[in-house]
Amino acid sequence: MIDKIPDEDFRALTDYLKSMVLRALEDTEDKPVAIGVRLLVRDGHCHVLPPTWAPAHPIDGEESGEISEPAVEVMEVGDRIVVTAELPGMSEEHVRTWQEGSTLIINALDGLRRYRRAVALPEVPLEVEATSFRNGVLDISFGLKSDMEAGDLYG
Repeated sequence: MIDKIPDEDFRALTDYLKSMVLRALEDTEDKPVAIGVRLLVRDGHCHVLPPTWAPAHPIDGEESGEISEPAVEVMEVGDRIVVTAELPGMSEEHVRTWQEGSTLIINALDGLRRYRRAVALPEVPLEVEATSFRNGVLDISFGLKSDMEAGDLYG
């Protein structure tokens, strides 16, 4: 069965993992970080889903400078939850997101700006299905974990 996944998918996965580890080493200045990688295997291909980052310890006073809370909107779109965050001036490589239970943490830091926001999500098991970052706007789409039913999202 594994022979059905193209070798190119595995090469791309290896390159992706290497870049994530090198990026984490560069961005965290040797502080512990956990990198979660999720894969979607479908139609004979292996796709890397958006990364999740989580500091091994809470971020407290990492650097001086004022922290801004980005404007965030949480919307229900069908059986999905879509979180949109405005991070003006940021580029994608400076944005980190992770989940802590039913809370989405958004952390963005470059040499000039710093954003941090904890966003409450519904109290049901959700998983990231897609992310995009364009012109300083982060969109994250969550769906129910595969063993849940759509009615579970709303109680």
